[in-house]
Amino acid sequence: MTLRPRTVYLLLIATWLLVAAASLLVGTTGAGWSANWQMAVRKSPDAPTGDFLRNLAELPLPRLALGTIAGAALAMAGAMFQALFRNPLASPYTLGISSGASLGAATVILLAGGGMWYGLPLISLAAFAGALACVLIVYAVAHMSRGTSVATLLLTGITIGFLCSALIVLVMYFANQYDLGAILRWMMGSLEVVGMDAAYEALVVFVLAAGVAAWLHRDLDLLMMGEVVAASRGVSVRQSRRWAYFAASLLTAGVVAHCGPIGFVGLIIPHLMRFIVGPTHRFLLPGCALAGAAFLPLCDLLARNAMWWIRHESRQIPVGVLTNLLGGAFFLYVLLSRKEDRPIV
Repeated sequence: MTLRPRTVYLLLIATWLLVAAASLLVGTTGAGWSANWQMAVRKSPDAPTGDFLRNLAELPLPRLALGTIAGAALAMAGAMFQALFRNPLASPYTLGISSGASLGAATVILLAGGGMWYGLPLISLAAFAGALACVLIVYAVAHMSRGTSVATLLLTGITIGFLCSALIVLVMYFANQYDLGAILRWMMGSLEVVGMDAAYEALVVFVLAAGVAAWLHRDLDLLMMGEVVAASRGVSVRQSRRWAYFAASLLTAGVVAHCGPIGFVGLIIPHLMRFIVGPTHRFLLPGCALAGAAFLPLCDLLARNAMWWIRHESRQIPVGVLTNLLGGAFFLYVLLSRKEDRPIV
């Protein structure tokens, strides 16, 4: 069911506008825009508009902005990794990037408990550094082994991810109860931020990496057909693969550093958009960015209000929990719908 890309883009933009309006105007305890407006009027009858807008800008607006950027980045990274590995089940966390970021964040929580460093959040910096370190180690080990072939990159990433996971367990063993709770909350994945700084920092990384992805759209199309075909069409396979690997990894690292490991966005969205707009990356990458930008804020809206709608509790479910539930169900659907596998007799 391939549709015209322009039509799909317009529908996705309209969807994002609806999700953005709902995210800004629906509170976490069942309060809608009218209740927020009445509260602003009671607090300041002379200037209710200013108070109302100020309330929106304190928490909902940064959360929406970060969710939009994170969703777009993870969806684009997922499409790039699936092209790089020629595997529809590849995702932004296939190479252990989330494990490296989680190890960096957990280590800083254990040693310093968080805080700021030159005006920047120490946990986000450590997570970003851990993710980049994992990316560089995977590439270096694969390069020393067999010249950064796709299979070697994949196996190396899985191995480094296991090592990081083991070290995370060791860090959690030495952590006290308070730090252990902070580590677990961070690893669940959340969009809870105060202020726009996190969104601005993620936006810079997204613009740089997305520019590289747009530049590589033709090479990604040819890499999907195989390295021999790509080389015969004039593609420098090793260079294109290197640029795609680092650009997709940078997109993922920029998100994980601020939001924690929010899984399966990069698996679900590329699958759906490839079915709707086709496999050509010239149209697929913008479609993934727009769909991810609407999907993750929608998941966050549902997750943070689910407990109130079900049990009238003010607790918020981390958005990473909901995306993992949706992604797990989608993953099973993809596996069961594959027709080339034969049943075991």
